[in-house]
Formats: sequence, C-alpha cells, structure tokens
Amino acid sequence: MSLLPPAPPVPLANRPRRGVVRWALQRIGAYARGVQAPPAGNTEQALYGLAQPILGARVLLADPELLKEALYPAAMLAGACALYASLGTETYGHWGTWFKSFYKAFAALAPLPSFFFANHYARLAAMIRWRLGFGACGPREMPWRLLAGRMIRQALIVAIGIGPLLVLARLVPAIGDFVSTAILGIWSLHWVVADAFDDAQVRLPGESLKESLQRDRDAPEPWFVRLLRRGAARLPRILGGPIRLFARLCDKLALDSRGEIALMESNRAVSVGFSLSTAALLATPVLNLLFRPIIIAGSSHLLAQIEKDEEERLLPPSRTVSSAG
Repeated sequence: MSLLPPAPPVPLANRPRRGVVRWALQRIGAYARGVQAPPAGNTEQALYGLAQPILGARVLLADPELLKEALYPAAMLAGACALYASLGTETYGHWGTWFKSFYKAFAALAPLPSFFFANHYARLAAMIRWRLGFGACGPREMPWRLLAGRMIRQALIVAIGIGPLLVLARLVPAIGDFVSTAILGIWSLHWVVADAFDDAQVRLPGESLKESLQRDRDAPEPWFVRLLRRGAARLPRILGGPIRLFARLCDKLALDSRGEIALMESNRAVSVGFSLSTAALLATPVLNLLFRPIIIAGSSHLLAQIEKDEEERLLPPSRTVSSAG
C-alpha cells in the first residue's frame, strides 16, 4: 500500500541555454509527482533533492490520518498558547491584543516540540516510510535522558565545530568577513540536512534501539574531523596537539550524527538540493513548526530511496545464462 503511486523515471534532458528557471521548475515538479529513485547526474540530483519537501506535502495531504498526526504537535502548542493568551488580564475583550500575546508565545515556544514530540515525530517517520511502500520498520523512539544528551551534543558541535575554519577565514585580507559568512552558511545548511535525516531514521525489522544507534556510530568519521586531523598532521607538534584534541572532542560530539553525515557525503548533490528547500521552510518564522512534518515526510522518502539504492549496489551481480550456453 502506497500513499503516492510509483512514478516512472523522469527522462533525462539537457539543460537549455534559455529558460533555465522554467526548465528547473518543470524538473522539480516531475520529481515531486510520486515515489521514484534518485536520477543520475549532479544537476538532476540537486533538483530531485529540491523536490522532496513538495513530495512530502503531497504525502501528508494524501492521508487524513497522517495529516492529523503531523499537525498534532502544532495543535497542542497552539492550544497552550491560546490558553495563556486568554488567561491574561490585559487581553480580555481585545482580539488584537489577544492575537499579539498568542503569537509571541507561539514564536517563543516553537522550538520546544522538536524535543518534547521527538518520539511522536519518530513514529510519524516510520508510518510514512511504511505507507510509501518501503517495507516494515519500527520507530526510533528514545528515552528522555538519551534525547536530551543527543540534543546537547548536537548543539555543542554546531556551535564550536566550525570555529577553527572561521578563525582562519577572518585572517584572509579584505574578504575575510565574506568568507567566514559563507562558511557559516554552508555549515548551517549541513546541519539542517543532518537533522532532517536524523528525524527520518527508523529501526529495521528485528533491530533494537541500541543496534540502530550503533549502526550510525559505526559510520566513518565526519569530514570536518578528518580535515582537522589532516591539518594537525602538517603542523609542528606544539600546534598540532591542541588541534588533535579538538578533533577528538568534535568526533565525540558528532558521534550521534555520523551515519547522517556519511550519507550526505556519498550523496552530495541530492543533499545540497534538499538543504536549500528545507532551509527555506525552516527559516519561516512560526510556520517552521507546521513545515517540520513536511520535511520529515520528504526526508523519509529520500532516506529510504538512498538506502534502497545503496543496498542494490551492494548486491552481487546476477548471473545470467545465455540460451546458446
């Protein structure tokens, strides 16, 4: 059973010299039409990644039950903010003041559902993957203590992981500020995709939570840890030693995201396209809470397709026997 019908592969087409924007929008619309594997070519893969949030919205709109589950965290938060605004003595009888109080409370508390409803989103991701026809799976639900630890570690690595590169970028004459801003933007997009892939993770059939988490931790070191180690190896010991210690710290803080980062490294073009569309949705004030389920739906489809494609590549080639033989 699938929410969206499997779409036939979109035929590859050369990029025209004129009307590139229209051509790109047509390609994005074709990739958002239904369930289909990633195409070949970096440009096509980037457009495929851009289309995933649109496909995610179609997935949720195709099933009222899934849509209800997707809107549940936002509805709970809206109800709490409405109660807070209604109990305020200054808002009684003034709709404009009431809405202003409600909006401020909703905007301030919007990040909280990412933590308090993390297991709800995990169940939603597993339901979406199953309904898209990728087979049985289980939600990656975690105890609160484990969720809090993962959130703290991710916040720390996002805050300090790019520090050395920013320091070096600011030393560049004339364009140091521009370079550091560009690096910070790329770093932010990188973690947008890592967070979206993390929300879409599921437990495979027969897999325990510990085994599922260990599967990600067994992935290779993140690219920024390897970059720090290479830089430290080329410096004198007195300078390279602190950098090695910093690389070890970054590796421990990013341990929970190793699997997602390795997946992004092996699918760079798709990840770039997906990061741009996802960042545009998450950057919308207040509404980013409503867009989060759309991103989870899109990342669930994308992650399942990438994993399926990698499994097929790892399978041994089938042996065929010719009729003459």
